[in-house]
Amino acid sequence: MTSALPLSPSRGRLFKIFTDLGPYFRKLQSTESSFFFDCLEICVDDKKEPEEREFLGWWLIVTRTDDGYDYERFDGLYNLDGDWVTCKIKKADQKLIDASFDLFLERLKTLIETETGFCLAPLEVALA
Repeated sequence: MTSALPLSPSRGRLFKIFTDLGPYFRKLQSTESSFFFDCLEICVDDKKEPEEREFLGWWLIVTRTDDGYDYERFDGLYNLDGDWVTCKIKKADQKLIDASFDLFLERLKTLIETETGFCLAPLEVALA
């Protein structure tokens, strides 16, 4: 008699390992199979009061699938309403955002592969 092994850690276990990764994971914006991460990389105006500051950065949605994990990345502005919006970013700022994302992505890939045995890959978007 064989017993079926779970294909992946439970939602609770994934929330724990993603939380341990650092301040990037947003538990309240995540679901059973979709996990939200973000990074406020560049303060737009650091002379403003902290509660009045906006940030440039990235956000990431990781989705659990039957055969692994896919991710979709976005870049933009974290506004005063607490929402991410896409916007044009200067080349120098984009380089900083890209470097931050690349470092995080390597850590996340390693964590997912180690903890789940699955790979993390960019979401394949079909062209119309």
